[in-house]
Order: sequence, then structure tokens, then C-alpha cells
Amino acid sequence: MLVSPGRTCRGPLRCHQDHRSVGHHGRHAGLIVEKITGHRPMPMLSQVGGFIPAHCSGLGRAILAYSTPEVVDAVIASGMEARTPRTITTAMGLKRELAAIPHRGWAVDHEEGNIGVSCVAAPIFDPLGEVAAALSITGPSALVWADRAGPAVRLAAAAATRAY
Repeated sequence: MLVSPGRTCRGPLRCHQDHRSVGHHGRHAGLIVEKITGHRPMPMLSQVGGFIPAHCSGLGRAILAYSTPEVVDAVIASGMEARTPRTITTAMGLKRELAAIPHRGWAVDHEEGNIGVSCVAAPIFDPLGEVAAALSITGPSALVWADRAGPAVRLAAAAATRAY
């Protein structure tokens, strides 16, 4: 699970706004607050307690798609480093991808953080309807198909939103 900038968590789904921001110190990234791993180790972009770049992660994009234009522009202005040859690194490319997420219901990262690893993520909203966090399924690209995983991830995020 990734926490939206400007929020902290004290336990699962107990997030609230406060004065600290995940985007501090020039970082335009999200904070990983929970991770459940499978039986097969994989090279991952992040660890619990670590930060994940918003522009090249499904989790980050799921949050950015519902963020203000100022937040998106700040991510773009901070530079979008290519982590793999598939990473979106242009403003137009990122904005096009973010525009598709609300219609589709989930964000996709296809080998943009790590070669061979894909992610499907969906946003979690607070009681006021603002994006608070995101959750995802991540795995080997050969096994993570967005059209199959997307609806399940979207439903899990909707359930988390209701529990918020």
C-alpha cells in the first residue's frame, strides 16, 4: 500500500492528513506502508518504509491520476528518471497515462520500475472523496495481466475505501 503525499498512517487504513508530506526534500514519491509478499522472491522497486517514484509506479500513478494539476506538474518538474527502457519520461506521456486511469479504474506499470515486473494499482479514497492511498498487485510480467488483475484490484481498493 502506498500513502498519498500529505498523509501519514498509524496502522492499516488509519491514514490522516498532517503537516508532513511524502513529497518533502524534493522527493516526488510515495511512502510504502505495507507489503505482503508471495512465496517467490522478486526484484522490487521498493521496501516497506521506503519511497517509490510516482511517475514510474502503478501505485504512484493511481494516486497522481486523482491529484491536483499542481502535484502532477511538480512530479514532472522534478524530473522523471528512466529506471528501465519502458519508463515514461515525458510530460505528455505521463499526462496521457494519468488521463486514462479514472476511465479504466486502475493504473498499470509494465516493467517501468524493474524489468520483468509489472503492477496493477487502484486508488483508495478518504471519506471526503480525496485520494488517500493506493494498493496494487505486483508480480512477474508474464503472470500479471492488467485486464484480469485490474477489476480485482479496483474492487479491493473500493472495499478499502468503504472501510476507511
